[in-house]
Amino acid sequence: MEAYIQMLKEQNPEMAKYFEMMQPMMEKKETIEETPFIDLELEEKIKKMKRINQKLFAIIEELKAQLNFELSQNDDIAKAIGACTECFGENIDCTECFGTGKPGNNVPDFILFNKYVQPAILKYNKHYFNKN
Repeated sequence: MEAYIQMLKEQNPEMAKYFEMMQPMMEKKETIEETPFIDLELEEKIKKMKRINQKLFAIIEELKAQLNFELSQNDDIAKAIGACTECFGENIDCTECFGTGKPGNNVPDFILFNKYVQPAILKYNKHYFNKN
């Protein structure tokens, strides 16, 4: 490392000044690294923080999985009603439909329509039109 720094100093005399100013700092770091000091209280805090981080990472992974499921379900519902999967036709700045992808704009997916929409229509009709 010192040979490399010496070469840089010779190649660029202006940088030599900066290297000379940094030399004492580099020497201090070397002495600090040589004398390890173990603070048991600090070590316990580090272990506790690691456990907390592991729990947080697990929560984040669960949230990612849930988000992916929700996004997939949202896409399926948009396809079932023939709407834009990005914005349902609500955003004129949408890169997919430019705000024109409202429900019914595209041909609904037959299978998804029967899965999500048809049961709701049957329930609606039964509730509002078949009152006996």
